[in-house]
Amino acid sequence: MTEHQLIRVPGCQRIRGAELHSPIIRLAIVLHAFCSMLFALSGEDVIRKVDANTVVGSISYSAKMLISFGGKIREKEFAGFVQGEERAYMEFTAPARDKDTRFLKIDDEMWLYIPSVEKATKIAGHMLRQSLMGSDFSYDDVVENERLLDMYEIELVGSDSVNDRETFKLQLTAKIDEVNYFYRTVWVDKETYIPVKTELYAKSGKLMKEVMVVDFKKIDGYNYPTRIIMTNKLRKDTYTELSLDKIQLDAIVPGKVFTKAYLERK
Repeated sequence: MTEHQLIRVPGCQRIRGAELHSPIIRLAIVLHAFCSMLFALSGEDVIRKVDANTVVGSISYSAKMLISFGGKIREKEFAGFVQGEERAYMEFTAPARDKDTRFLKIDDEMWLYIPSVEKATKIAGHMLRQSLMGSDFSYDDVVENERLLDMYEIELVGSDSVNDRETFKLQLTAKIDEVNYFYRTVWVDKETYIPVKTELYAKSGKLMKEVMVVDFKKIDGYNYPTRIIMTNKLRKDTYTELSLDKIQLDAIVPGKVFTKAYLERK
């Protein structure tokens, strides 16, 4: 290249060969190369990091739900355990009218225990998508612990800003039948790899719910969501805020917790 030959660096003005020796020009070329490497990150890479944050072997926690419906707020408290994809247990502790209401999930089956009935009732099929205790969460939403990478085809469609945070924007399309939502649009924080916003769609393309992760904690190497707001787009004037506390990841959970005998104990 001669001293006066022109070249173009993408995103920069045209420069002459002799100007390549300028520190500013060299820095611009290095930064551009670095940006190109960032954009080489695939959608699968991003979701793999999301799964690494949010899918755990086991967890114990306490939780509070604030359910807003028609401008009125109802508060509920419960504790729970999750073990892998197959097992989950929840027990409500407040208010008094909900105390000792319990849920048990084993594989694809779930049971509900209400103290006044004194016997577990099986929840199956479409019932798993119904409201959990009047909230915007379904039974399936609360116990979900599957890897998104195993359930969806992933496409990285661009970058976006959510609440002043730079995010990857991804489109997820179900590749298996056993999913709660056929499509998901997910905005993933570029720094923490938290899915700060998710839109959940039916197979028809109808928007069903919106999920916002508004807080998280660094726990044992995980950036784990601790405050989540769920909005059911099929209901008017409603949202549910779920806050998690006393979180233990990879917790040792006694096997008896995931039994009908424990569920129906007096």
